[in-house]
Amino acid sequence: MKKNQEQWVDEVMGSLQGLQSAEGNPYLHTRVLARIQQQLPDRQPVQLKWVYAMAGVFTIMLLLNVMGWSNSSSADNASGVDIETVINEYDTDNSYTSLP
Repeated sequence: MKKNQEQWVDEVMGSLQGLQSAEGNPYLHTRVLARIQQQLPDRQPVQLKWVYAMAGVFTIMLLLNVMGWSNSSSADNASGVDIETVINEYDTDNSYTSLP
């Protein structure tokens, strides 16, 4: 059985010896680049005022999110809302089983 497998492997590996490696077109890269440049219109650079505007909007949104998050976390701690309160309020004693 082992000899048959080894013989089959040798036959398969021997069948690859007659193959030649594929040759590519040496000018393919330049043709592709030329076609890409033909199809792309001239691009206009982004004006610096729009970059600053988007950075400002992003900063304002980030600050609003941080302020809202900090206000909501401090409000939750002040009112005493915790998992037991939520369980008792929504009467989910039977379906929630992973209490610490």
